[in-house]
Amino acid sequence: MDAPIEITFRHFEPTDRIRAKIDELIAQLDKFEGEIISGRVAIDGKNKRGQKTVVSVHVELNYPGGMAVGKREGDFPQPAGQRPLDNALTEAFHSAASQIRDHFAKVRPQDVKQLDRQAQHGRIERLNKDVRNGFIEMPGLGTLFFSEAVLQGNYDALTVGDEVLAMPAEAESPYGPQASMVKPIAPMA
Repeated sequence: MDAPIEITFRHFEPTDRIRAKIDELIAQLDKFEGEIISGRVAIDGKNKRGQKTVVSVHVELNYPGGMAVGKREGDFPQPAGQRPLDNALTEAFHSAASQIRDHFAKVRPQDVKQLDRQAQHGRIERLNKDVRNGFIEMPGLGTLFFSEAVLQGNYDALTVGDEVLAMPAEAESPYGPQASMVKPIAPMA
């Protein structure tokens, strides 16, 4: 995964197996293809119940326009093995990931009409860094407006002249035709 994910442990010494489980869950986030821009995993084991430590798992995943949070708890150690802690880790990651999936499903709904549209090559014509939007020059289509919400990538990395794939939206914006999806390809020469 390209996005930086910070992992912290408080009042808890993780085993190699737990670290491997966290790495495995982070690797599963690759399916979001640049929609996650950063994240944090915090595991805190400060609460005690008898001989067990109640481990709190907190997962934050940042995406353009918001943050998804997943929280769970698990007992460690458990006579039944590591299953409760593994489940807490998995459920926290899946909770945050489903929030991101739900957000992008609302922002870029994949209904039948939109599936018929094809992403096309274009070039960034103008950027307005203050309000985080811009315009794309599309050969044969004119100019498309886009906002950071439909961008699959880091807005701050865009520059005028960058090549992108853009999908025209059905509805127009107040600025004219707009994109329903924009994905940077590479800077143009």
